[in-house]
Amino acid sequence: MMEVIKDGATLNTAIKRAVKSIQAIQDRVHMLAVSGMYHYWLHGDSTYLTNLTSGITKCHGVSKQKLIGYVSETCGMNWDTKNLRFKKAKDSTFTKASGVEEFPEVSLMAERWYEFEIDTEIQGWMLRKVLQKAKKSIDDNADDAKTQVMESWVDFEALQQTMIEVGFGEKLKAVA
Repeated sequence: MMEVIKDGATLNTAIKRAVKSIQAIQDRVHMLAVSGMYHYWLHGDSTYLTNLTSGITKCHGVSKQKLIGYVSETCGMNWDTKNLRFKKAKDSTFTKASGVEEFPEVSLMAERWYEFEIDTEIQGWMLRKVLQKAKKSIDDNADDAKTQVMESWVDFEALQQTMIEVGFGEKLKAVA
């Protein structure tokens, strides 16, 4: 049962203990992530990383995207958001089998998952996926899509203008 702490000094002490515990847990999770990376490096098996990450993603308040991003970027894997698991990327060069002779333990222990910087912008390579998803959604929901397309036409034209400005002008003109 949770109890409201009414005394200021007791509350301050409880806060300090909670923060210290959270920091210790973050470091424990990091050690488990690096251990899971070792298993992946050695065997090409991401089961332990998946178990850790899918378990962590069920905890509210945990920076899920930082852990997913850290493991994905470090190990060259993709996170399957539908099935909550890692998938080995075709071009992953992290494993021993792909030619990495030594496990980079020192650098991995130094680079903490909870300090991983999340890029909030859509990556250039993701633009194609976003457009493909949008087209499929339009195809699947034709009636609603007509209304939405008309409502978002201004945004579409702005995207076209940006594409022209970044150097795709001639290609767009040829298609149009």
